[in-house]
Amino acid sequence: KEILHGIKPKANEQVTATIENLEKASDKELEEMASHLLSQEFNLVSTDKAVFIWAALSLYWLQLAQQIPHNSRQEGTDNLHYCPVCGSAPVASVVHIGTSQGLRYLHCSLCESEWNMVRSQCSNCGQNKELDYWSIDDYMAAIRSESCGSCKSYLKIMFQEKEPKVEVIADDLASLFLDMEMEEKGFMKSGLNPFIFPAE
Repeated sequence: KEILHGIKPKANEQVTATIENLEKASDKELEEMASHLLSQEFNLVSTDKAVFIWAALSLYWLQLAQQIPHNSRQEGTDNLHYCPVCGSAPVASVVHIGTSQGLRYLHCSLCESEWNMVRSQCSNCGQNKELDYWSIDDYMAAIRSESCGSCKSYLKIMFQEKEPKVEVIADDLASLFLDMEMEEKGFMKSGLNPFIFPAE
């Protein structure tokens, strides 16, 4: 509830009403909403409350993730679509610059960890065939969608070489037009943005 106290003075009337409802909620009610979100039962938590509950969960998991030793190594290559730290779906993937030039990392929607995944395979099913890249304006755009013909999914891929200051969650939201385009083509998003939970 400390997060709510920090936001409340700057909030508009609608957000203030949501905050006040959450402040009145019991610990049990808050835990139930958190459990629903972690279980991907998004329809059981109202959208206005879900953002705040997820923010609290994200802060908790981020603090846990920071306690993992920096020299830790991933044990296996199974289920790479999910975060190896907390098990959540990625928001999108990022192709890095600098010492990690050209390497793709998936960015977690919950603890914001990043983990490496080979670029030449689908981030959802692992297949390396039928991969296509889509953008609205330019073939070499900073934000593109990588689609897989095998599992009919897509996930956005962001290129730091084109946009060094990429903000994964914010830029995923800013490119919603690309999501609409992909859905029209018959692909389903394999990632998760905490500000737009999928409708059940």
